[in-house]
Amino acid sequence: MYSFAILACLISTAVAMSTTRGHHHHTGPTHSPDRNEAFVFHYNAQTQTMAVKTHRHCYLYTLSSAEHTSVHTNTGLHSIEKTMIDLIDAHGSFSAVSLHDLTTMSHDLSHFCGHLTTMKIN
Repeated sequence: MYSFAILACLISTAVAMSTTRGHHHHTGPTHSPDRNEAFVFHYNAQTQTMAVKTHRHCYLYTLSSAEHTSVHTNTGLHSIEKTMIDLIDAHGSFSAVSLHDLTTMSHDLSHFCGHLTTMKIN
């Protein structure tokens, strides 16, 4: 999963570096500006918690009993990741998690989230 994210970043950077814009008069309809988003996911088996980092936040998602098994398949993992993105996009009521509580929960999750604002989404 990490290698896919790194590969995507490298390709994006290479395309951005090789793309130039010429100076021309634009008479047609305007186009929407480009948008980029990046999510990095991490599964912590010890706590049965999935974490996702964005550029500003780290979100924690506790797996249900059915998800404990499905997280080990590509389809199940992608389904959980989509669920997390949907919850984040819904801007629900998230619970803040302090750095101390996060470290107590898991050193691994604490390291993954770093010093980003961390919130529990379920």
